[in-house]
Amino acid sequence: MRELLRRMWRDRDFHDVRGMKVILVPHCALNQNARVAGAAKRTAGVTELIAGLLERGIGIIQMPCPELCILGLDRAHINIRSELEKVAGRAECRRLAGDLVRQIEEYRKCGVRILGILGKNGSPTCGVEQTRFDGVAPGTGVFIEELRAELCDQDLPIGVTGMRDDDPAGALAAVDLWLSALARP
Repeated sequence: MRELLRRMWRDRDFHDVRGMKVILVPHCALNQNARVAGAAKRTAGVTELIAGLLERGIGIIQMPCPELCILGLDRAHINIRSELEKVAGRAECRRLAGDLVRQIEEYRKCGVRILGILGKNGSPTCGVEQTRFDGVAPGTGVFIEELRAELCDQDLPIGVTGMRDDDPAGALAAVDLWLSALARP
């Protein structure tokens, strides 16, 4: 029955007003309450990023927060990077990444364009160009490593770039590049 419903949904024509474009954003870009104590830069979310995406007609997929899912909200006393690099932490990050990739695949099957993925630079988990060891350093966070591995395993070439809460314009500039790539023949 479930497979029949999935086929029926896939065979639907999406002739409505949806934009058929989505982007994946870090959980904390939409919900600063998930951030580790002392790290929140906003009261709720990165409003300029959210508004900019919606103004461009782009749907938003909120990625899970692996730190919150694995280590809980009260994690300031924990070495997050060390915990996530342990076998159990990596396995859970890989499981969360697999769940996300299945969502991506479902969107793509129905013709929705995945523009790209925004990670959170400076995060030990979601950093793309910068991560946190004993301070901010060049590198990739554990979840982004596992997400890239899942995307590679499923042969899904999707751009991943980092953002910072204090630079929503930089994130939107990356989004605009992804949009312009769609417009090219």
